[in-house]
Amino acid sequence: PEPRPTPAAAVPAPAASAPAVPSAPASEASEASRGGRRGRFRAWKVAAAAACVVLLAGGGWLLSQGDLGGRQDDASGEQGGGPAGGDPAKAWEQWKDAKKRLTIGAKEDQPGLSFYNKDTGVWSGFDVDIAYALAGKLGYDREHVDFYGVTTANRASKLKNGEVDLVVASYSMTPEREKKDGILFVGPYYNAGSSLLVRKNSAKYDLNVAADVEEKQVEVCTARDSTYADRLQKEGYTTGKWQPDTYKECVERLLDKRSTVYAVASDDVLLAGYAQNDPTHLKLLPSGAGTEPYGVAMRKGDPLLKSKVCSGLQEILAGKEWSEMYMKDLSPLTGRKTAPRKPELMPCSGE
Repeated sequence: PEPRPTPAAAVPAPAASAPAVPSAPASEASEASRGGRRGRFRAWKVAAAAACVVLLAGGGWLLSQGDLGGRQDDASGEQGGGPAGGDPAKAWEQWKDAKKRLTIGAKEDQPGLSFYNKDTGVWSGFDVDIAYALAGKLGYDREHVDFYGVTTANRASKLKNGEVDLVVASYSMTPEREKKDGILFVGPYYNAGSSLLVRKNSAKYDLNVAADVEEKQVEVCTARDSTYADRLQKEGYTTGKWQPDTYKECVERLLDKRSTVYAVASDDVLLAGYAQNDPTHLKLLPSGAGTEPYGVAMRKGDPLLKSKVCSGLQEILAGKEWSEMYMKDLSPLTGRKTAPRKPELMPCSGE
């Protein structure tokens, strides 16, 4: 239907005093009326079209704002959903950007495994070479790796306090140790046997096998908080009231003729380094039962680092690096002409 003329568009009646104006013929009046209605209809359509344009423009603006808002939400969702929006490579780059240098805890006094030469400032040994190779897999060159001296007794606290990022220090990798020390392991990167280090040509005791040490009830020393501390007592060996923080201190007690210590208990490869350094006074007994798997230790709560360490160590074990490091660092201690079978890496999923 045609729209009705609004009151504002009605023509007012002429005043009574105004002179009469001749009216148009009926046909002209009718045509004028239809023209007026068509004009008003056209005006209405123009106005309606303009309103639609405004509404559509506004709707488009709202739509574009809604889309922008959606993208913003998505972006914030990416940030909130994990580092670098779930991109592991980008997340690792962010991790490295925040940590320009990698600090690794290692023992300073274990020849063949990890040794710090105070005169030259150089670290050497199998653990050190493993640590350097692993750092390379994480994207750190040797110039950006710092070693920090740790002991058996303090290595867990150094990790948890954030003083070191990783520990590679003949750290026995067991579920019990993870729980006790409150840390996580990746590995093993080496499997060691157990043994005893004794004095050579002792005036009082002739100790040639582990049974001699147990039967004669001589005192055995081991590092405090090592896996041997509880084992020695359970297996019937005699131990002192307190144990030192390092195996080096145990060896010093062993060499002190005034000491009651006649043996040091630890891993065969670890003790072999001390025996090689002082063959005149020290003797390594044959390896006994048991295996000590060495693991790379780290703090809890950093799954990204754990994943990178796991994949890096897997690469090291899969290639020639491991065997080459063994022959360079440990073959002189063990006397092996070929590298042993490589350790089998345990699954690294989860924490």
